[in-house]
Amino acid sequence: MSEDEPIPRRRSAEAGERSGVRQRIERSLADAESRLLDEEALRATLSRLVEDDALPAHLATQVRASIDGQLDASRYVLKHLGAHLAIGVVFAFDMFPLPLGTIARVSWVAGSRVVETLRRNRARAKVHSVGVLVIAAVPWVGYAAYLLPLRRRSGELAFVLANHMWLERTGRTYERFLSDAPSPLRSLGRWLVPFPTASEVDDTASPGPC
Repeated sequence: MSEDEPIPRRRSAEAGERSGVRQRIERSLADAESRLLDEEALRATLSRLVEDDALPAHLATQVRASIDGQLDASRYVLKHLGAHLAIGVVFAFDMFPLPLGTIARVSWVAGSRVVETLRRNRARAKVHSVGVLVIAAVPWVGYAAYLLPLRRRSGELAFVLANHMWLERTGRTYERFLSDAPSPLRSLGRWLVPFPTASEVDDTASPGPC
């Protein structure tokens, strides 16, 4: 932009740029949340896991049945999980010296906790826990930080969404990502998203913030 350009026109251009970025973020947020709530896509992810021999067919059937109806009950957490996915689209890089994706994720968690604390909504404030904040600061895995509070409501839904997210973002499942990851990252990823067992799938998920 030329230094000789009139100030009103320059300010108008800057305002237009800010508006464009804001609209891009809003579109990314809406798109990310709609993808997380796509039940047909989640069923396709389960089928892919079975095809890859990453999940036994009988367990996939049980997991599919257990997550029916849980998407609506988990909308609050999914909204913030979708926000982190949108951040990954807006800042599609995470590298030195400016890890903008990491900064944005951590800022989102901290800001959301402050907002819910000011609203005196303790249940929702707990969703944005220190654990979520720490995981949000880890490259790659940080985009899945909100799976931590989600797994407390439904470990099966967290498992399916983790694989769904990785499949969309990288073309391979979360299970494949973990199998190829270095040991420390693999351990963190498995702790964040445990592999479902038949006994856990049969359990009733405890209530949480929605």
